[in-house]
Amino acid sequence: MYVGVSWYVNGLRSFNAESYVVVDVLRFSTLVVTALAVGFEEIYVFSDLDKAVEFRDRVRSPLAAEVDGIKPDVADLDNSPTGVIEYVSKYGIGNGKLVVRTTSGALIVSEAIKLGLRNVFIGSLVNARAIARVINELKFKSVNIVCAGYRRSDFSIEDFLGAGAIIYELSTLTSDLDLTDEAIAALHTFKSVINDNVLLDVIKSGRGGSFLWRTGRERDVVFASNLNKFDVVPQLVDNVIREYSRVKNEVG
Repeated sequence: MYVGVSWYVNGLRSFNAESYVVVDVLRFSTLVVTALAVGFEEIYVFSDLDKAVEFRDRVRSPLAAEVDGIKPDVADLDNSPTGVIEYVSKYGIGNGKLVVRTTSGALIVSEAIKLGLRNVFIGSLVNARAIARVINELKFKSVNIVCAGYRRSDFSIEDFLGAGAIIYELSTLTSDLDLTDEAIAALHTFKSVINDNVLLDVIKSGRGGSFLWRTGRERDVVFASNLNKFDVVPQLVDNVIREYSRVKNEVG
């Protein structure tokens, strides 16, 4: 299996792959995984806030959103994995639909929809093992792990570690891996951080983590650092993100 790591929305075009994993640890990917874990069945993603609000009003579902890291007043909740857990505990999942707009991760998913890409998954630290298992089971010949980065254009250590975690989990399942230099670097960075037991410390010291920490969202940073917390694999199918096992059972 050929495994590459790319960056930002243009990373989708960096090489043609049989599968793609969008990694935005803080916080889009972690939110999506958590939302499916607590019961939401369909997640609709928008890069444009106005379109997200319009769709939210039409389908009468909650909107989780941020603009440059800040929750807009029109959103029902922040782009927050801990926030979605609290929301569900108060209001339930309603019709099972969640609308999401974020600065980086949602842009990549929206672009994947425009490009008509197939086999697009959402990965994070909290579901790295689950993502690796499905990628390996489906026997893809290639996977492009697309890191969202900080504010669409800057390197982010948490996404690099997220990519490394997925590659590490793949390496425990198969020896048939052909890694790009970026993938090798991500793998060994992750292994070093885990061996030193400093995953949370490294993440909260990065740009994204420190921004969230100093603006009162430290719970999300801690939550997003919980390695392999969920056995959930979000998959983009027909412009909607759903849980892979549910999609598989319906197709089967």
